[in-house]
Amino acid sequence: MAEIEAITDVQADPKNSAVIARQYGRRFPLAPNRPLNLGRDEGKMDIAVPEDDQISRFQAVLTWEPAKDKLTVQTRPTSPGYPNPPANQTLVFDEKVKKLVEAPQGKCTVGRGESFWIGQTRFTLHSDDESEKEAPVDATVAPRQEEKTRAQLEEIPFANPAAALRAMENLPNTIRAITTEQALFRQMLRVIMDAMPRADAAGIVRIPQDCPPTEKRLTLVESNVRPNTPHATGGFNPSKRLAHRAIAERRRSCLHCWSPEAAGGAGGAELTMADTHVHGVTPWAVCTPFQDGSRYALYVAGQTNGQWNMLEKSAQDKIVNDLTQYQKIGELLVGMIETTLRVARLTEQNKVTRRAWPQSLWKYLDDPAELERMLVPVEKEITTLFCDLRNYSLFASKNATDLLAAQREIGNQLNVMASTIADRDGVVGGFRGDAVLGFWGWPKLQERQVGLAARAAISIAGRLGDWGKSGRCGVAITHGIAVAGRLGAHDLATVDLYGPVVNLTFRLEAMTKAFGVPILVSEEVSRQVAEIDPSGREMLTRRLGKVRAKGFPEPLWAFELYSASTAILPDWLREEWASTVDLFTQGKWNDCYEEINTKFADDPVGKCLVRVMDATKRRPPANWDGSFVPPALPGSE
Repeated sequence: MAEIEAITDVQADPKNSAVIARQYGRRFPLAPNRPLNLGRDEGKMDIAVPEDDQISRFQAVLTWEPAKDKLTVQTRPTSPGYPNPPANQTLVFDEKVKKLVEAPQGKCTVGRGESFWIGQTRFTLHSDDESEKEAPVDATVAPRQEEKTRAQLEEIPFANPAAALRAMENLPNTIRAITTEQALFRQMLRVIMDAMPRADAAGIVRIPQDCPPTEKRLTLVESNVRPNTPHATGGFNPSKRLAHRAIAERRRSCLHCWSPEAAGGAGGAELTMADTHVHGVTPWAVCTPFQDGSRYALYVAGQTNGQWNMLEKSAQDKIVNDLTQYQKIGELLVGMIETTLRVARLTEQNKVTRRAWPQSLWKYLDDPAELERMLVPVEKEITTLFCDLRNYSLFASKNATDLLAAQREIGNQLNVMASTIADRDGVVGGFRGDAVLGFWGWPKLQERQVGLAARAAISIAGRLGDWGKSGRCGVAITHGIAVAGRLGAHDLATVDLYGPVVNLTFRLEAMTKAFGVPILVSEEVSRQVAEIDPSGREMLTRRLGKVRAKGFPEPLWAFELYSASTAILPDWLREEWASTVDLFTQGKWNDCYEEINTKFADDPVGKCLVRVMDATKRRPPANWDGSFVPPALPGSE
């Protein structure tokens, strides 16, 4: 996958004091073969550069074509009657004349590593797995390294709380209006630069998810650099060593102060910090990782007077104490970024949940008093359904070259699960990674709710397409008493369930893989299905065996649920199968083995029972009580 990097050098405007000279940088992922709008309007553009007033609100359309490994840029014409329009030019570098020239008719194509210019911004095409250049400081040593956890920084008082508060006093209103992650990062970096006057540059860095521990890859996602600083003239290149130490190794805020001594240990009196730092100063940086598992971090860098290895220890300690205040501010703002991102995600999740709920429940969302009453946890007779996609991590790794497409695929499957539950009057209790929990019986008991859940499970197994056909998903249903309502934090209306019946649903779903069937249900669900459809014209169940589920002291019967239209077992073999399971449970394994090989050799459940018997050479254990843990398929995780 490709990304476009935008580096904007904003020059000071003598006529407008509000324009602050600064260098901004950010990266945008490029969706393949889809037009992306570029402009200054952050609310509407896919690629937004709000700081560059020489770019129009809607400047150009970009199309990334992976097959050609090229990015096409088409500049839009100036709108008629637009007052004082920007120059509206797209420039490219002409190798023949060795200078920038206007792209013919505003159109050009660029390959990886190539650039085009609009206004004060250079746009460069990169691969998303490319790493930033090596930082000059990584060629030297960091004799002073300080690490602090979030809790430790909270214990340190602000040396100048008024200054920090002034920098952040308008932050709540600003955050409230932010709609994108990019806008949030941009605003937070502005606050950082205001709150840390000694910082030369600040950025959001990211270690790619697929980066192995042996590599030191790093991406600068967003940056804000002061003019006339080494980071502006030589390029802002965060230290990969520091970033990896903070994000991947220590997972806490790390402060490094560098000296000009060579990293190899040899004397380095002649070292000039790779031409971007000079003698007489001490470069420093603070890297504060996000604690949400995203592998993002806030990186702040600058330099202080005095060369570290020539300073007295008291002077060194003062520098560290002063920069610890920056660590504290950075940790505070990282926490705010995490919270804001979390709230944004919850807002989107609530939208999904609202769509997933039946319309009859929407009135509770619009009536706070009734909603509060409804959310009080109570014991209810609940039918639960849990559906999980298997091998999701493997799927994501195999599709690492196009993660957006892989995510859309998973999103489609989650939508199938959630919409199927909602269509049958169920409540979507939430998304657990690549799984969905649905339930019936809350806020009111529903007539034949087991039937609704059973039909939903059969529909999900059929609608998941390749995921279902290849056995890469499992569904389980149980029925019993559970606590339903708002669980967890008191001030967050998260609808969830609590109770053994919920845990049993998770355990049964995990067993579907070993049994080789798409849907497992409890004995109570099987009984009610038989009452709802006594003739078996719509759906059927069959007993699979008495299983032991982790966390449950007593064994329990597991049943497969399937559609009557699916020829799992012909009617004339249903009694034969029940007798075979009885032979297995009673420990008559030689007879059971013969029955399976004769009549059910291709049945995945039969193969599972054979694996159990083969493990002890067809002799039941001495303490055999008829119960077992379904063994995993050979070669599976």
